[in-house]
Amino acid sequence: MDDKRNDIRLVGDTESLGGQFGRVRITGDAILAGDVACEGFYLTGTSHIKGSLDSEYLKFTGEVLVDGPMSCGSLRGTGELRLGRNIRGNQMRLSGHLSSQGAIEAEKLELRGALSGGSVNAGQALIKLYGPSTVSEIVGGVVTVRRSRGVLLKELFQQDSIAELRAGLIEGDRLDLEHTIADVVRGNAVRIGQGCVIGRVEYRDSYEKSGNAKAQSEYHV
Repeated sequence: MDDKRNDIRLVGDTESLGGQFGRVRITGDAILAGDVACEGFYLTGTSHIKGSLDSEYLKFTGEVLVDGPMSCGSLRGTGELRLGRNIRGNQMRLSGHLSSQGAIEAEKLELRGALSGGSVNAGQALIKLYGPSTVSEIVGGVVTVRRSRGVLLKELFQQDSIAELRAGLIEGDRLDLEHTIADVVRGNAVRIGQGCVIGRVEYRDSYEKSGNAKAQSEYHV
């Protein structure tokens, strides 16, 4: 890569080629027809990247659609992030909807909203639900699932939108789950709380069941 990369700024309804850039700034609706590698990606509006996205820093308000794989150092977003393949990041913080056709990998993932896609692998994962979420599995060090504030009030008016997480497997060192429906939950220290329906719980050190949580089978391994 060149040491010096040019910045690019897109305003309004625009379309541009992909490439290697310094900072990419978008205000409006933009299509980038190819792979994008940049130091920073800043968006207010919508963007469709018809390729991969590699950015050291990404900040957006609106909607980001990436057809290919995505990697980032730090991500902060409000709105919707949709990925045609996998995403890998360091620090990811999103308020809105994250959907991926592939794996979601992060050192630290903090999501307030809804999640859908394949697997999630994170050192720390904090998921505050504001809508129905479905993934195949979550594997991590510390995994916490809660409902976001205001969801119960929202459901009084939208009965078909239930803020709960569905997964095949949730595994980690320390699991603290609420409003989660899973086939298998496995960890060192496990707590299942309000709204949990679990097929099989496996724990090594400690296990707590509170509220109206249900588990079909429980094993100390």
